[in-house]
Amino acid sequence: MVYDEKVYRGIGHVLKKKESEYGTEIYLISDDIYRRLAYDGVACPYVFRHHPRSILVTSYSKDLALPGERIGYAAVHPNCPGRDELVAGMVFCNRTLGFVNAPALMQNVVRNLQEASVNIKQYEKKRDMLYKSLTKMGYKIVKPQGAFYMFPESPGDNEMPFVDALLKQNVLVVPGRGFGAPGFFRISYCVDDKVIEGALPRFKKAAEEFGLG
Repeated sequence: MVYDEKVYRGIGHVLKKKESEYGTEIYLISDDIYRRLAYDGVACPYVFRHHPRSILVTSYSKDLALPGERIGYAAVHPNCPGRDELVAGMVFCNRTLGFVNAPALMQNVVRNLQEASVNIKQYEKKRDMLYKSLTKMGYKIVKPQGAFYMFPESPGDNEMPFVDALLKQNVLVVPGRGFGAPGFFRISYCVDDKVIEGALPRFKKAAEEFGLG
C-alpha cells in the first residue's frame, strides 16, 4: 500500500506530540526505494513536509532494475536541527565500512540516469495478470499499489506447509513470518511473463490441495 498525505500528516503530528511528551528528539526514516514503482496514478508523498527530523533513503537498484547493485543515497531534511553533524556522521560511517561504498564506475553511470526508470507499465501488467488469476483461484490478496510483490493470505495460520507445498512444485515464495506476518506469503513478480504463466497451474493445484476456492 502507498501511504497518502493524510497518513504522513498524522505521523508527523504524533511524533511532534511524543517529542514534547518525552522531551527528546525522534527521527523519522523513510525508505523510498520503490517511489517510482507506483501504479494506477497513485501519488507518493514526501515525508519532509511533515516532520523536520526526517531522513530519506533510497536506492537505484529497484527503479533502474539493477538487482544486487546497492547504490543510492540518504537525504536529510534541510531544516533538521543538527543536520550538518548528522550528515557528517553518516559520511564517517560510510568511510569506516569501506566495503559498502558504491564502485566509482556505477556512480558515474547512475549520475546520468537521474530521470530514467524502468517501464512501470510492464510491472503493472504482471501485477494485474497475477492478481486476477490468484483471486479467481480463491486467494485473498490486497492489490498492490506499488513495488513488485504480492502478499497473499495462506490457508491456515501457519504458512509454512503451504510454502513447502509450492516449493515441491518449483514455485519459490517467501514465508510471511520473515516480515512479521505469519499466515501470509510473499511473491515477487519481477520475472518474465512466462515464469508467472508457468507458475499459475501450480498455484491452482496448491489451492485445491489446501481447500481454497
